[in-house]
Amino acid sequence: MPESAAGKDTREPEPALVSMARYTGLGLQLAASVGLFMAAGWWVDGRLGTVPLLTILGALGGGAAGSYSLYLHLVKHRDSEGPRV
Repeated sequence: MPESAAGKDTREPEPALVSMARYTGLGLQLAASVGLFMAAGWWVDGRLGTVPLLTILGALGGGAAGSYSLYLHLVKHRDSEGPRV
């Protein structure tokens, strides 16, 4: 980690476009997770005739999986990168 003589972090903050692309990707990942799990639940519902039980459970499961993935990317990886200016 680059530090100056005063002990402050001298790294430059991320440019706005890079930051925006990163968070857009995370949002799309969350949406895709919910959509894919919900589609799988809808497909299984059609096979078993349990409409809309598994569709709802799939959407909730996708939301939980997507939220956990967001947590890992935003909180855990932030801690491993060190403090930012």
